[in-house]
Amino acid sequence: MEFTGERVVPGKTPQEIYKEHMDRYIFAATLTENRDVLDVACGTGYGVDYLVENGARTVTGVDLSIEAANYAQDWFGDSERVSFVCANGVKLPFVDYSFDVVVSFETLEHIRPYRKFLAECKRVLKDNGLLICSTPNRRVFSPDSARPLNPFHVKEFWLEEFRRLLSRYFGDISLYGQCDVSLADNSVERDCGVHEFKDGEHISSGYIVAVARKGARGRPRCHRPKSQSSL
Repeated sequence: MEFTGERVVPGKTPQEIYKEHMDRYIFAATLTENRDVLDVACGTGYGVDYLVENGARTVTGVDLSIEAANYAQDWFGDSERVSFVCANGVKLPFVDYSFDVVVSFETLEHIRPYRKFLAECKRVLKDNGLLICSTPNRRVFSPDSARPLNPFHVKEFWLEEFRRLLSRYFGDISLYGQCDVSLADNSVERDCGVHEFKDGEHISSGYIVAVARKGARGRPRCHRPKSQSSL
């Protein structure tokens, strides 16, 4: 598979970009041990491989590209704990309450029906399951543009816009940052991994990483019949 600049291809993607993507999976692995995980937009499967090698019970990778899914299967599909599926993230081929964790990095900005995508992530999560996702920080990538400057992106989010969007579907939202950018000279700090989000006057995190929880289903209410006197 050729490296086009958008999809990570092990051995072909420049090392600093590969590390940037891997750092997100390193962070996710701290939350996926002994859990059944879905990686939406898994690309070439390197992240799926990392999660299962670092303690996830099972990992299923989904990607819209048949080329990417086939590559992932060929390179990383030899474990019984791993599977790859070619499917659309806004119509996932899984029953409700299938996974403990859904991971999806740098996906949301590519999807026009992004609300439907988040609804699907919520649907396939078990009660109290986690969504771990990331998206570019619009303040860094396209601050003065009506449209994303990256031609592969259809929508980028400001920090509070991203938080509000997630809160429509999930609770207990924690936001982290990655790749801090000096707003004065656009220099980038890539070696800190995923950490506390920074959004100050002089520096801001280039990527927003979210961990959000699906609430448990409430118990059905018992409706008592009205008393004779109230009829």
